[in-house]
Amino acid sequence: MNRYEITQQLPVRNFTALRTKTPEGRPYSLRKNAEGEETGFTLSGLLTRFDSVNENDQRWQSTAYDEGLQHYFEKNNLFVPLDLQHERDIRSLAGRLESLEKTEEGILIEAYVPRGVYYYNLIKTLLDNHILQGFSNYGYVTRGHITDDVLHVESFQLISASLVDVPADTAARFIRNGTALKGFPAPENENIPFDREWSVFWY
Repeated sequence: MNRYEITQQLPVRNFTALRTKTPEGRPYSLRKNAEGEETGFTLSGLLTRFDSVNENDQRWQSTAYDEGLQHYFEKNNLFVPLDLQHERDIRSLAGRLESLEKTEEGILIEAYVPRGVYYYNLIKTLLDNHILQGFSNYGYVTRGHITDDVLHVESFQLISASLVDVPADTAARFIRNGTALKGFPAPENENIPFDREWSVFWY
């Protein structure tokens, strides 16, 4: 058995599939104001599944997100952004994560897409026609090791979540339902250094 330690930050993108959210088969639920006008929609699903090897040959520990979330999002009371297909331009900003919960199965998120974002109607069309099929995480592995060609992720700095077309973790699908963090340890005050030097992406 070969084991290689990860000694520098490794950029990662992972994809998880969606779960049906409404009786009509849509993966999202509309939000409306008091006048009945559509103001946006929400959708939910797993961002990362724990303790199983995904299609990218990665296995995530249940504590992999803890340090990164505490270090940036929770410490600074910020929302995790949601974008489209990992595009980081202003038009592709799609919304935010309203909650991020650690469960026995993995990281469960609820995302909100407000009406008025540039690709709002396009996103709904792609969801309705099962073209956008899942969530993906984007960030950096800051601690981990490789054993028998499997990357074991021990610590991960999340940067954003994306709506994507090709999921790597088909067991996690969209489901009904600052970002609320549930099931994570209380944040600590010490600064956690991150050295971003890796340039290879895992898709």
